[in-house]
Amino acid sequence: MKNHTNVMSIAESRRLAELEKTIARGKKTFVEVGLALAEIRDLRLYKREYSSFQEYCREKWGWTASRARQLVASAQVAKSVRIV
Repeated sequence: MKNHTNVMSIAESRRLAELEKTIARGKKTFVEVGLALAEIRDLRLYKREYSSFQEYCREKWGWTASRARQLVASAQVAKSVRIV
């Protein structure tokens, strides 16, 4: 960590803490989302209302199949390297 001479106000310090909490929650959340998508895909839990995982992702969440695959892959990598 670099030494710096800039002084933060109390309000800035509080805001930084709030934003860092959001980032920490997001790290955990994206893994949970990716793993949930993988399970839905693998167990075909979308089949009652959707004909494919791609359709499920598009209609239910507004994501392309590519985006869903990215989330799944990212979550699997994060889980394997234990960043969360």
